[in-house]
Amino acid sequence: MSDKISVVPSGGANPPESSKDPIRLMIEVAENENLSPEDKAAIISYSTNRFRNRRKMAYIALYTIIFSTIFLFVAALIDGISGTTSILQMISKNQTLIIWLEGFLVSIIAAYYGVSALRPSS
Repeated sequence: MSDKISVVPSGGANPPESSKDPIRLMIEVAENENLSPEDKAAIISYSTNRFRNRRKMAYIALYTIIFSTIFLFVAALIDGISGTTSILQMISKNQTLIIWLEGFLVSIIAAYYGVSALRPSS
């Protein structure tokens, strides 16, 4: 059993200041004696609420992609059952626009989750 390699890092270089854990930053703010209680409350409130709109935007983009995918499957199902291709023909006429919109929505999601994974404190 003692031959196992630990998965916990055994020291090494400290992470850069920009990638500090948000919880650790909250603790540093709470322990800072130079700040008044009102300032501490304002800083903590700001840091917990500052990404709310970014998160909403990413979730709206994700739900829009999911809804559009469901719409395409339902349209194909309706056209398949009814024996017509009217809905899918309209979609294929606007295919380029749909592709660009979906790509834009994917880039919003990728930017939000990429930046939040790269820099947790942001």
